[in-house]
Amino acid sequence: MRYVLVCPDDFLHQLLHGTTVAGDPPLYLVAESGVRTRIARGGEQALSGNLDDPAIYRRAFRTGREAVVVAAPAERLTKILTALRTVAPQTPILVLRDQEESPAALPPGVTTLPISAFGERVLQPELERAALRARVERIRQHFAPAERVLIMMQDDPDPDAIASALALRTLLGRNRASAPIATFGTITRPENRTMCRILDIEVEEIRAWAMDEYDRVAMVDVQPGFFQERLGQVDLVIDHHPEDRTVRALMKDIRPAYGATSTILTEYLRAAEVKISQRLATALLYGIKSDTLHLERGGTRADMEAFASLYLLANHNWLRRIERPELPQEALDVFAHGLARRQLIRGVLFSHLGAVPYVDLIPQFADLCLQVEGVEWSVVSGVVNGEAHISVRNVGYVKSAGDVVRAAFGDLGAAGGHRAMAKAVIRLADWRAELGDATAETVRQGVMERFLRALGGLESAAGNERG
Repeated sequence: MRYVLVCPDDFLHQLLHGTTVAGDPPLYLVAESGVRTRIARGGEQALSGNLDDPAIYRRAFRTGREAVVVAAPAERLTKILTALRTVAPQTPILVLRDQEESPAALPPGVTTLPISAFGERVLQPELERAALRARVERIRQHFAPAERVLIMMQDDPDPDAIASALALRTLLGRNRASAPIATFGTITRPENRTMCRILDIEVEEIRAWAMDEYDRVAMVDVQPGFFQERLGQVDLVIDHHPEDRTVRALMKDIRPAYGATSTILTEYLRAAEVKISQRLATALLYGIKSDTLHLERGGTRADMEAFASLYLLANHNWLRRIERPELPQEALDVFAHGLARRQLIRGVLFSHLGAVPYVDLIPQFADLCLQVEGVEWSVVSGVVNGEAHISVRNVGYVKSAGDVVRAAFGDLGAAGGHRAMAKAVIRLADWRAELGDATAETVRQGVMERFLRALGGLESAAGNERG
């Protein structure tokens, strides 16, 4: 479909030079023959004449339904639109106007667009892409001389961290030999292990001292201060969690407003025009889905745009297999034990699973418990390898799970998380030293009492602030 650009001078030609719609070049209608000649010399089509006269539009239109863009002074606009409508009463018309102009009464079917919108919708995004491209180039230049690069994740990396690490390695043009992906811990959740298996992502477990063997160290979805180990300055941190004031990095990109670190890396890849493979797209899409709960938790416009760009590239059969990993038989016995001993108190469902074979059963059961009618919070605890693990979930519109868990268990061990999910890990030796006993019953009772006290305290504080 050809579209028609109406403007007394060459403003629209300067603005839209070379633009085509559906492969059809536009036709420029201008007032002066000299302007028409300049446009024609550039290989584009133009007519000149009196823009207030229907005759020029009879020459221009083929069907009478071509789309029209008009940019003209306010004092001439009414006459131009009248002449246009005389020839093509049904054609769609877009009028560009200055921000300062008050929109006059226009004929039906005419849409107006402030010229400033071009800055917001075209110029600003391109400037942001240019800034990202420059940042990518600085990162590449910094890492280029290194023979070996280490890409670090948190102790029990989630899909967002795994996908971000894979994306950073791709951005740097590295392979698993020259830029291994590593963690101080292990991958415990079945979905995450399945993700690594299906997408062939190898994650190494290393010790803190081994970091000295690498020429450059990058961290994704985590910051140095989040580790129990004392770490020196690293080369790069890319993360979406709140910034640790003590973070030490030569370069950092920390965006707490974003729902996922995978979104940041997707922006990097797109700005640098790196081809995103099906494998990488699947990983990044799953990273965004898992960290934003399908864009329902903390998803921003940037997350949605990254999600949309990845959706068509990803392998959705792989995604389904990752999101529904096989459940071992022993998990059913653990869940039956937890269901039989559940307690519901003021919208909080508590369950202590006792000793469990692997830690991931605890958050899995917490997810399941949140689906129970009348439950706003699920708090599930269990013991693995001499540590009490406590997983907390909520429906998303109540108090922050991370705040409540820190208040409840922060004095005993590692505790924190997001608004809708959080966890605490406490060594039984520390629990025993602080509280005197660490039997299954005392842990169960202690988790309930501490959580309810912390939840009530935060609710009271919020009520006092409102008052």
